[in-house]
Amino acid sequence: MGTSSLAALAGMGMFAMLVMIVGGILLGALILCLSFRIAVGYMPSYLRSIGAILLTFVAVIVVLIVLRMVLPQGMGAPLSVVADLLVGAAVVNYLLLSKDGSQIGYGKACLVQLIYMVIFFVFSLVIGVIMGMVFGAALFGMH
Repeated sequence: MGTSSLAALAGMGMFAMLVMIVGGILLGALILCLSFRIAVGYMPSYLRSIGAILLTFVAVIVVLIVLRMVLPQGMGAPLSVVADLLVGAAVVNYLLLSKDGSQIGYGKACLVQLIYMVIFFVFSLVIGVIMGMVFGAALFGMH
């Protein structure tokens, strides 16, 4: 009763996806802490940042499902960025509190979320270029 090589490859792929998802959540929480530090002036709890990332992910999925049911076909992509900004700011305002324990305000939370999105976009772009160069060199045989 040996395992087929196709099943082993599928298992390795699923493990790689799990590592990427967990790594993305942990990196996203770190970037959220950094953007909160830039906008508000101090670093929030890392566990609260992880919770904010996960809650934002779930809330944005729900909002996008509703938007896709209501809006025409081509309008989902541009509004997903806006939904991510607004819903993420609401979650940041709700979960990441100021030093005295009060909410930071929705405007400041929007600034935190905007800084987070810009840093995450630039970081993703850099990682994408590095991966493109590595896999491009491997694909075309450059040394």
